[in-house]
Amino acid sequence: MTRPTATGTLTCPVCGAPHDAGASFCEACGADLTGHAPGAPSDDTLVATATPQTAPAGEESPLDTGWTGVVPSETDDPPAELCQACGQGHIVDGYCDHCGTPPPDPRDHFTDAPAAWLAGVCDIGRRHSRNEDALALFADETAGRRAAIVVCDGVSMATDSHIASLAAAQAARDDLAQPLPRGVGTPDAWSAAAGRALTAAVLAANEAVKAAVTEQVPNPPSCTIAAAVIEGDTVVAGNVGDSRVYWLPDDPKEPALQLGDDDSFAAERIRSGVPREEAENGPQAHSITRWLGSDAPEDLTPHLTTLRVYTPGWLLVCSDGLWNYCSEAEALRDLLTTTRTAAGDEPAALAQGLVDFANEQGGRDNITVALARLAGQGSTASTSAAAPQEGDPING
Repeated sequence: MTRPTATGTLTCPVCGAPHDAGASFCEACGADLTGHAPGAPSDDTLVATATPQTAPAGEESPLDTGWTGVVPSETDDPPAELCQACGQGHIVDGYCDHCGTPPPDPRDHFTDAPAAWLAGVCDIGRRHSRNEDALALFADETAGRRAAIVVCDGVSMATDSHIASLAAAQAARDDLAQPLPRGVGTPDAWSAAAGRALTAAVLAANEAVKAAVTEQVPNPPSCTIAAAVIEGDTVVAGNVGDSRVYWLPDDPKEPALQLGDDDSFAAERIRSGVPREEAENGPQAHSITRWLGSDAPEDLTPHLTTLRVYTPGWLLVCSDGLWNYCSEAEALRDLLTTTRTAAGDEPAALAQGLVDFANEQGGRDNITVALARLAGQGSTASTSAAAPQEGDPING
């Protein structure tokens, strides 16, 4: 195609630079000067119509017609995480671009609250570089109707015990969250079913630990387990190792109880007559005699306890990171009462208060605390103090 010619002077409409009438583009700014019509006056200044230039968003250039500045490209990437260590930089490629600190591991501290009446807190403590405790909860929204609580504590001398504890806790919780058969519909029938379910959940947790890490190592991953199933005014608790379940009633006339027995050298000394404080603070006090894992003892039947709840109180499931500093059930009830004064009766805040207490005492181990508020006599609003029947609680 032949472009029409004209004589005279052509002025660039973008930058104002003068050009011969036959110029195709402005040598100063690059604008297109070919837009004038044939037959324009040859002795007058010709006005060119510039053709707008286009470019992908974010790649515009000052040479583009109508350019008003760089337009950032749209991106689906979320904003970089602010560094919690320095508060100035952002986490880029796993480290702060200001101070170089990596972000905290989500397992270092977390809260689980599946319902308003049940919550737990799992914390790394102050001495360990990794949190080897694990927590898994299930609860019906209706207070006291049904729940499952599982706390696992990784054995610190074993390899990758943080993997073992998490695998065990989740596997046991998933088993215990399934509806339990009620048999003939009596509390005793349900309790028997819950005991069988707890035993099966411990075995499932053990298989989960063995499957979590397949590499052969001298000290394979292992952990303890403490769990409780709640339905109405009945609790069935079980444990293998030295994580614990406690019943802490509000009424000081009702006894506070540890449900179950530890599998530990200290527990064996206590059963032989050694005072609790001496046994739990002596040499090898925290050496356990049963645990979950590929090298676990053959018998993993949990210590089972059935509790009928007649008055309001708190069911506490915890690792030794808490009871290291407050072991006896009555002392724990006193601590809970004091903590309630400051934290109130919301389970997550109360559990956090107990974790704070353990950290204030030194936090020498990982700390896990789970609390369920139980009203007693199968009613969420009940304050009934009916006397326990003979034989309750029932230790298995």
